[in-house]
Amino acid sequence: MPVEGFFIYGIQMRKISFYTLGCKLNQAESAIMADQFRAQGFEIVPFGEQADICVINTCTVTAKTDYRCRQMIRRAKKVAPGAKIAVVGCYAQLHPEAIREIDGVDFILGSDRKFDLLPMLDSDEDTSKIVIEKSDNRQFLAPESGFFWNHTRGFLKIQDGCNNFCSYCAVPLARGRSRSDSLEDILIHAKKLVAAGHREIVLTGVHIGMYGKDLQPRVSLLDVLKNLEEINGLVRIRLSSLEPNEISDPLLEHVASSEKVCKHFHVPLQSGDNEILKKMRRLYRREEFIDIIGKIKSYLPHCGLGTDVIVGFPGETEEHFQNTREIIEKLPFTYLHVFSYSIRPGTAAAKLPDQIDGRVIKARSEILHTIAKEKKRDYYRSFVEKEVRVLWESKTDGEWMTGLTDEYVRARAKLNLNLINRFGSLRVEKAGDGFVSGEIVADD
Repeated sequence: MPVEGFFIYGIQMRKISFYTLGCKLNQAESAIMADQFRAQGFEIVPFGEQADICVINTCTVTAKTDYRCRQMIRRAKKVAPGAKIAVVGCYAQLHPEAIREIDGVDFILGSDRKFDLLPMLDSDEDTSKIVIEKSDNRQFLAPESGFFWNHTRGFLKIQDGCNNFCSYCAVPLARGRSRSDSLEDILIHAKKLVAAGHREIVLTGVHIGMYGKDLQPRVSLLDVLKNLEEINGLVRIRLSSLEPNEISDPLLEHVASSEKVCKHFHVPLQSGDNEILKKMRRLYRREEFIDIIGKIKSYLPHCGLGTDVIVGFPGETEEHFQNTREIIEKLPFTYLHVFSYSIRPGTAAAKLPDQIDGRVIKARSEILHTIAKEKKRDYYRSFVEKEVRVLWESKTDGEWMTGLTDEYVRARAKLNLNLINRFGSLRVEKAGDGFVSGEIVADD
């Protein structure tokens, strides 16, 4: 049954939808794909609406995300019968055969092969066969700046891959070794994002602290920040996750003095026990991590500070867990992502003995989730009776709008459509469950 499309000047405009799982890098890459298709006359429609093509951009960081990927592939066929189904990204790179068993899939494209979907659609090859293409992950690819049809903020891919090979992580297997975009191309893409109306840009990658170390001449993440700050119209720059041993004094000095770089760091801990950190192949000890967090707070006393923690790594005893709990309670984190360990095929940790019972992992995770809620609540309360700068992003249910502060705090205020995608100062009156709210006292 043919899909009814939209017509412009007598030519049918094909429709494409995207569903993105996982990190901000995946969101950036979905937007790059959307930019490619939009330039060729496709209409971007919300996932769940009828479309000619459905793209599922996958993640494989945990077993739970693998399950979610398979779930969304099946859902795509139900919500858009007759559509071509393209499964792309990390799960497609590592587990194409598992995807092939799901009825209705037309394309399985690993990592950066996702950017080849458009020409594949127009090729003369036999369309009755499933197209399976894996990436060699040798080059950095970001062919467009990205079209963020459902975001106020723009995500800018500056780096891909990782050289660390932590024992639990399959991302280097899916993404390859670290490689960087040129500073020149980053600036070109950033200017396009600003021209498209984005006031904030989030720098994304697998391991952005490694940015530029593979380039000749070498450049650094700090060089990227300094150059981006010169772009007229770009008001705010946000960093995604940084490894603790990559947060230098010059970087902190710059962020502290900058009027554009957000006062927000996300620094993964993973474990607070030295024995487990060594098994994880992390490149620091707990004492070093504590020192780094102390240094961040000395430069930026009230900054937003997030972290990641893995619960139930093989061999994690109650003592190991209590060491992790202690460091989380001690350090001034403002939010926490808790991940239950799951075996990732092909990783070193998959072969380790003493895998932890799922019930133990669940109980320990609940303890950390409770601590995380308390820390987030206390941090949000610290803003009451203070003014914060907010980029207003979207309308919520009822007569409210929502946005983010520099510190990565979710804020709400009475709806004013004229303020969407603009910055404003909010006088915080209340700290609720997961947000602050108050009265707008100024806007830009």
